[in-house]
Amino acid sequence: MIIGTAGHVDHGKSALVTALTGRLMDRLAEERRRGITIDLNFAPLELEPGVMAGIVDVPGHEDFVRTMVAGASGVDVALLVVAADEGIMPQTREHLLVLEQLRIPAGIAVLTKADAVDPEWLELVQAEVAEWLARSSVPFGVPVVTSARTGLGVAGLRAQLVGVAHALQDRGADDLFRLPVDRVFTVAGTGTVVTGTAISGSVAVGDAVTLLPSGREARVRSIESYAAPLERSVPGARTAVALSGVERDDIARGDVLVRAAEPWQATSRIDAELMLGRGAPAALADRSRVRVHHGTAEVMARVRLDAPLQPGKDAVARLTLEAPLVARGDDRLVLRSYSPMTVIGGGRILDPLPETRRRTPAGLASSDPAARLEALVERRRLGLELRLLPVLLGVPPGACDVLVRSSTTLVAAGELLVRRAEVERLADQLAREVEAFHRREPHDAGMSVETLRQSLRVPDALAAAALAGAEKSGRLRSRAGVVAAPTFRPVARASEEDQRRLVAAVRDAGLAAPAVAELAEQLGVREALSGLQLAAARGEVVLLEQGRYLSPEALQGFAALVREVGAAGEITPAALRDRTGLSRKFLIPLLEWADRSGVTYREGEGRRLRTPRPGAARGA
Repeated sequence: MIIGTAGHVDHGKSALVTALTGRLMDRLAEERRRGITIDLNFAPLELEPGVMAGIVDVPGHEDFVRTMVAGASGVDVALLVVAADEGIMPQTREHLLVLEQLRIPAGIAVLTKADAVDPEWLELVQAEVAEWLARSSVPFGVPVVTSARTGLGVAGLRAQLVGVAHALQDRGADDLFRLPVDRVFTVAGTGTVVTGTAISGSVAVGDAVTLLPSGREARVRSIESYAAPLERSVPGARTAVALSGVERDDIARGDVLVRAAEPWQATSRIDAELMLGRGAPAALADRSRVRVHHGTAEVMARVRLDAPLQPGKDAVARLTLEAPLVARGDDRLVLRSYSPMTVIGGGRILDPLPETRRRTPAGLASSDPAARLEALVERRRLGLELRLLPVLLGVPPGACDVLVRSSTTLVAAGELLVRRAEVERLADQLAREVEAFHRREPHDAGMSVETLRQSLRVPDALAAAALAGAEKSGRLRSRAGVVAAPTFRPVARASEEDQRRLVAAVRDAGLAAPAVAELAEQLGVREALSGLQLAAARGEVVLLEQGRYLSPEALQGFAALVREVGAAGEITPAALRDRTGLSRKFLIPLLEWADRSGVTYREGEGRRLRTPRPGAARGA
């Protein structure tokens, strides 16, 4: 569990943390000289045996709000500190707005310096704070009265924190790993170390990692959490990761540490549901320049809005970033005005990797991941990469798989997720393309598969899905790499007699059938290619490779021979050459046909038998 402090400057946040942990929090000489916190400070807190928490102590001064927001990232429970002798102050209100925009799941209001006021005043301040916080979206209970000097209320506060810890849901380790960096330093004998709250997932010693947005690669040398060494990090805990292969000056607060194998991407634009705080001084206009706080990073951005956003209202907007961020769907962000620098609102990220065109389908801002998935795919006519789903939706990969399987309107096309209606539309387009081809070329058996797919100008996986759909529905049929309408019968260029002679020559040649050009010369048939294409469409011959056809009987015999050789172990060209007498010129295309047909699969330099599938030996 991560505990964060919040509140006005000099209201006793650091003293409260010291009372809870026994640790002095102001580590910098400048902090000790000035008597205020100016940077993030951290301390472990053992709430009870086996229940460990980390405390993030943030600065309260208005000059360091950006640092406060960075520290609030990943917090599970916030201690909103109000000094009893001063009450609610400007930064108290600003910090509460930050907590609300980050949707901190739980809050505890803490009245400090209770020993500095009389009981009547303390009662008035407690009532005022309780009434104020009752309107907050962050759930707060009755303010806890404390004194760091006398120890008043500290034990009760600890007991409340124990209750929050027990009620907190565990963050699953089966998620993508992400650690926004809030500190980086060098340790003698260890090297470069980054720290932060592991927001999701886990990383292990030895893992390859990447620092984004720079893209610098490194490897995990060691991991610590609350001074204990770990082989694998724990999600939701304060974590220090020692890295090899990267220097301290290569990293800064705001960078994000991720596992190299995972699909995180830096982004220069974000679509988000923004909310302008009720206390904002003015409406937010289109193209306004704002400061975006996300994780531990702060970047400048331009807001694109369809209409001015009024205080207390929300709207879907695009943020065009002046520096890249590493964001995830459903992440929270905080907005500050460009000048003067005050917190004005925040929002929720709806699409961290949007396409250039702005569209807002119904469901994009839904709280239901299934509805958001539908909308995200609808925004991408050419499909959404399946591997990006955990990043776009903000849910673990396993949950993404369940959403995809349960959808009735979406379908996987290779590595893409697309709308079923789009696949059907493209299938119709293919059928029309083939019909037009038949009208232009009545002598050809049909269009080549590759030419037909390329006519769509869509990713190969989507074109393949559309063609498969057209075949399944009976609108098209394909054989030997040629696609035609089911009822189409080509007008032969070659005579029936020439076609019969070509097929006979291929059958008689067995596995060593000559190329089409050689057959044309041997038999004196000018339209040999057209004749063999028609024969292939009727199933009388099979296209082995470009310009060469074999008979189905020859291929069946070769498949039987391959299975016989493969039953004894590895299948090599040398072993088949000894059995068939064929040179590599003929053997290699045959072995590639066996791979395509599901008879064999490659393993190193040789091949192994694959469980046969129906029709494999016929080249179907």
